[in-house]
Amino acid sequence: MNLASKVKSYFPKELLELLRDTSKEASKLGQRVYLVGGIVRDLLLGYPNFDLDLVTEGDAVELANRIARISGAGLVIYPRFSTAKIKSGDFAIDIATARSETYARPGALPAVTPSSIEKDLFRRDFSINAMAISLTAEDYGQLLDPHHGKDDLHSHLIRILHPDSFSDDATRILRAIRYEQRLGFNLEHETARLLKRDIPMLDTISGDRIRHELELIFREEHPEHVIKRL
Repeated sequence: MNLASKVKSYFPKELLELLRDTSKEASKLGQRVYLVGGIVRDLLLGYPNFDLDLVTEGDAVELANRIARISGAGLVIYPRFSTAKIKSGDFAIDIATARSETYARPGALPAVTPSSIEKDLFRRDFSINAMAISLTAEDYGQLLDPHHGKDDLHSHLIRILHPDSFSDDATRILRAIRYEQRLGFNLEHETARLLKRDIPMLDTISGDRIRHELELIFREEHPEHVIKRL
């Protein structure tokens, strides 16, 4: 499925120009680059969201430096995480190197290694957030959906990607309920079963990370719905 025309109509002109610059510079570096995560979900749903996340199969910092130079955008680099943020006017784009994750123990922060877009999508929380749109010139706009997130959008389902998802990172329990209530979706049957099983795993999460998830809940339009569901 190609979404190039939808991308063109969805984003403001300034963001489209940044995406085109990104595509050109990635091609010069021999990198493939993708829109990923929540922005793909919301584009398919038709919800406004200009919080852009990009993943490149290559050096994200090098790519971000090139984009900032040719566009005149501001740039913040996080070398420890191989990520960068490009700021232009009211918009910001986060760029990261594609990576895979492994968890030494439940609740631990993951160890990350550079990887492919497929493995990067597999590390994500839910199928509806595990889609990507190619910005690479030869297949610009092509949807990557290895975990059938688009089908789950149509079915109004929140689905984890593997049985250990909640035990690896129990903050996903809070996130699942937040998305369920925001979007008016339902937890997929097996996801609901595993969520209930793994509620005790919230004890493995640090207070700071729990607080961050609660802050995100209270930024929702109707946080009371999330709190009531919890």
